[in-house]
Amino acid sequence: MTLPFVPSLLMALAGCTGGPAATPDAASPAPEAAEAPAAAPIPVRLALNWFPEPEFGGFYQGVLDGTYAKAGFDVTILPGGPGAPSLELMVAGNADAAITVADDLLLKRSKGVAAVGAWPAFQLAPNGLMVHAGGPSSFDQITGGTVAIELGSPFQTFLWKTYAWDGKVQAVPYGGAIGPFLADATLIQQAYITAEPCLAKARGAEVQFLKASDAGWNPYATVLAFADPPPAWAKDFVVATQTAWEAYVADPAKANAELVRLNDQLQPDLMDCIVQAQTPFLTGSEGLGHQSEARWEKMAASLVDLGLLPAGSTAKGAWVELR
Repeated sequence: MTLPFVPSLLMALAGCTGGPAATPDAASPAPEAAEAPAAAPIPVRLALNWFPEPEFGGFYQGVLDGTYAKAGFDVTILPGGPGAPSLELMVAGNADAAITVADDLLLKRSKGVAAVGAWPAFQLAPNGLMVHAGGPSSFDQITGGTVAIELGSPFQTFLWKTYAWDGKVQAVPYGGAIGPFLADATLIQQAYITAEPCLAKARGAEVQFLKASDAGWNPYATVLAFADPPPAWAKDFVVATQTAWEAYVADPAKANAELVRLNDQLQPDLMDCIVQAQTPFLTGSEGLGHQSEARWEKMAASLVDLGLLPAGSTAKGAWVELR
């Protein structure tokens, strides 16, 4: 049966169902949008090529002061040691970033290790030779005697070729301790500015440090490397690393205390000596974190000249500027 049109009935029905939707008052505030959940931090495992020491201070600074966390990273630092295969660990997927040296990176790339350098902490090579006070004050003054050094290393190959030491200077393996050097006033040994000179001085020895860069051997050191091609987050990580290292250079106390805790070979009374010694090597003349095509190509050319890289090899593709 069809009901007749009855306005009052429609109105009543409308009243029972609540009627048309109410129009919001334009003056009423809109409900706040729900905040988007914060993005999860990107986990980064950073493989070192040596034990925790001040040469890595800025990376520890970035973890301790929250620089990496603010940039969206959860960083775990993986300590290394003698012969630590930091680049190989990274390309195998057991680390997300690695620390290396420019010459080692170029040599490993020639053997198929897909890694690329992105940021160097050391402008000047921190390695060299340590001699007793009163001994040779330059490389060209070394005309005989014995040098304890990593046999077959690019640095040793460079020195013996550059200064024609074959048959004149005896190379013996460096065992990693300064005891033989302290016991023999004629012995010369390889050294790192962040280690052996300060250790020897703490034992009462007067020493000189002959910088590798003065001999013409100057690879970037403590180089932050990524897999090639770098991950999408690499630029942000490099920027955060630069910030962290600047903070470390300005005030290394907090990071150094952590390094002493992690490395029982470091003594608190050595840290001032190490920091003062390494700072000029970090900044050089170009400034912290600087790198150039000319420097990378010079290193590649040196390795070619030594017969360690094939003729015609270059540094093209081996490094990237992300700052």
